[in-house]
Amino acid sequence: MRLAKQLLLLISLYVIGASPAPAGMPAALPEDIDTILRLSGPAEARLQSISFFLVGICIASVVVKFLWNVIAKDSSWLPHLSWSKALAVVLLWGALFVLVLTMVSGARELLTPGAWKKDGITYTLEDEQ
Repeated sequence: MRLAKQLLLLISLYVIGASPAPAGMPAALPEDIDTILRLSGPAEARLQSISFFLVGICIASVVVKFLWNVIAKDSSWLPHLSWSKALAVVLLWGALFVLVLTMVSGARELLTPGAWKKDGITYTLEDEQ
């Protein structure tokens, strides 16, 4: 134990006393680096949307885990659910809902051919004339 403490002290003194070492290749950097590294408006909006949905998925996973484990406490045949398995359940159900909603929108187009027109990335009803 004493040897480990001495070794830790020696390594700490070495790291504290080390001088900075030049590394990498020299590059001409722009003057205003903060402006260059800042995200543009659409990129920042996408990042906010992605992070919002990731937080929503994590919260949904925690809720599923909590509810499952509350029910599993009362029944002997349900196993304990970990957070990773709850996350897998939420992602699987999310994929299932995307599939079902895609089928519903496809059926909508099949049942009313020509009633919808593309408007950007979405569809709107064709104006009746």
